[in-house]
Amino acid sequence: MNASAPSASFLLTCHHCGAAYQRPVLAPGEWAQCERCDHVLETYSVFSPRAWLAVILATLVIFTLANAYPVATLLISGKGQTASFFDAIVITWESGYPEVAVVAFAAGFFLPAVQLLLLLWVFFALSLGRLPLFFDRLIALIDLLKPWCMVPVFLVGILVSVVKLVGLASLVPGVGLFATAVSAIFITALTRLSAHKILCLAHDLSLPVVHEPLPKAPSPTLFNRTWALILAAAILYIPANLLPIMQINSIAGNSAHTIMGGVIELVGMGSYSIAAVVFIASVVVPLFKLVCLAVLVYLAQQRATHALRARTHLYEVVEFIGQWSMLDVFVVILLSALGRFGALLTIDPGAGAVAFAGVVILTMLAALGFDPRLAWRRAGHRRHLYPESAKIAPVA
Repeated sequence: MNASAPSASFLLTCHHCGAAYQRPVLAPGEWAQCERCDHVLETYSVFSPRAWLAVILATLVIFTLANAYPVATLLISGKGQTASFFDAIVITWESGYPEVAVVAFAAGFFLPAVQLLLLLWVFFALSLGRLPLFFDRLIALIDLLKPWCMVPVFLVGILVSVVKLVGLASLVPGVGLFATAVSAIFITALTRLSAHKILCLAHDLSLPVVHEPLPKAPSPTLFNRTWALILAAAILYIPANLLPIMQINSIAGNSAHTIMGGVIELVGMGSYSIAAVVFIASVVVPLFKLVCLAVLVYLAQQRATHALRARTHLYEVVEFIGQWSMLDVFVVILLSALGRFGALLTIDPGAGAVAFAGVVILTMLAALGFDPRLAWRRAGHRRHLYPESAKIAPVA
């Protein structure tokens, strides 16, 4: 429904710098942008709640198929080994790495499933023209789960695994692979449904919702917590790169592979693009997050006033790329599930996978736990702004 008659009391609050605005009327192809930090506050709503409900239902069906059917079948010497996502989780657990299995299960299935069910509950009610029970709490929980739902990362992990195994044996794609690809696209589309977006949709239906309350001023105690998480992640980053992330036992011999070893192997196979993806996601991104977070926290502590807008954009980048470091963890569990041929070939996770999963979780907690409003507040921007409306920008 078009947001053509917003209430005068409905506010848009920028969660990156703390500014607040009267909600503007948007035309098709427009979005509202914060005057102070350029963060996008709201985009024009093309889909109605009923249309979003249809997308959610389709996503649930495809997501169920993606997990019910094998991702691929590996053929060696006439023997075949199929693997679904759940096969990969069980084998990883049985290999002695329950920590990796739990993290992968949560990010690849459990949390996405919970998020989809919550969205289904909320939009089923909205499509009937009413608010669901516990509306405010549910949409807040949906926002909380969003960064931890990593189906698109799992899809890229499947593609990397296929490239790694294609030189060892014949690999036949399964229904689960194609269903995962479709569900990744749908889930990516559903990431647009933030708590604020859902609140605006409910408001445009003339339902009895109130604008988001102005958030409390961020506490400087966040600095200590963020530094602790950054330091812990930096410590784990060392064994994550030095210890083998997987072990391959075959009739040709046994070998242990680190993250960089896997990148070098992909380069040797001529898969330069896949090698670049793995190198960026597993080596560059975690290090980039650690360095950027440390710089952002340090500058905020020092009450630096320069480049506030650029630093806010940098924080958005760090927050966005956080989950892609999970790529190697998904690759390892898939290879472990597919490479089960006894004496011919056995692939097991390594200790490096545990350390690397810890790095991913800690860096994400550090990024999500740090409040970028601290930088603006400590630079002197203490008061919320109340101009008549936010800046409206057209699609380029």
